[in-house]
Amino acid sequence: MGFKKDELLGCVGTVNILLDDRVVLQGQIIKNCEDDRKKDCQPQVNVEVESENEFITLELTCDALVIRDNADLEVISPTLFQEGDRVRINVSEISAIGPSHGCPEEEEEV
Repeated sequence: MGFKKDELLGCVGTVNILLDDRVVLQGQIIKNCEDDRKKDCQPQVNVEVESENEFITLELTCDALVIRDNADLEVISPTLFQEGDRVRINVSEISAIGPSHGCPEEEEEV
């Protein structure tokens, strides 16, 4: 069972999105990018494609994370995507989606 773009656009607030490759993105789903004149959105490209992949746009509230083999969440270094970036996510690559409980805090070295 996969997700459909229309199902995801109803999400309110900040969400965690787990991708198939264990990357976790946290942010706000942008519902109608064309109405947002203050920030650049996705360019319009007029081409025909064989597969009709659906994408959503997410404005990140945290840096991109990865789930390590020991189940720890770790910021991807070097940085893949940073807080404030807008990324397009292929809906078919989403494994799970749910509410965000904030960014993981950086551990301070003593």
